[in-house]
Amino acid sequence: MSIETVAKKSKVLAQAIRQLREALEETQEGMARRLGCTLSGYIQWEKGRRVPGGVWVLKMMALAPDSWSRRLFQEQVLAGSPQPASPAPRTRPVARSASTTPDQRRRAKSVALEAIEILFELGEAGFRPADQKLKTLADSLNRIAGDFSRASGLKT
Repeated sequence: MSIETVAKKSKVLAQAIRQLREALEETQEGMARRLGCTLSGYIQWEKGRRVPGGVWVLKMMALAPDSWSRRLFQEQVLAGSPQPASPAPRTRPVARSASTTPDQRRRAKSVALEAIEILFELGEAGFRPADQKLKTLADSLNRIAGDFSRASGLKT
């Protein structure tokens, strides 16, 4: 791929990132906070100086205000992304509470299903890292479900 092609694709991706921020009526600082990245890193993505990795792109898609906006962002990302190169972000351990309320459980389910849908849509569009993440997620969920069913005496 030529340098000109990479530069053009980077600009398309940067424009998609900026349009998403504007659709959310968010500042650059607010987007960085919502994504959990540094402000300088976010600005580099929005200006097309760096390309966000696949995990960051998925986080951005999850912020899209509706399915139409998410689909538009996805199409722009696929048009503008040669192959995201940034390393995956470090994740922080999730603090565990003694109990989970029904509302927290419903919210967690909603977030998980939305993430699965995003990964599926990206995979359908040919974004190979999303296919790999979806398979890894499915394998992990099957292991976890198996652990719980054995612990509770249920059959899987």
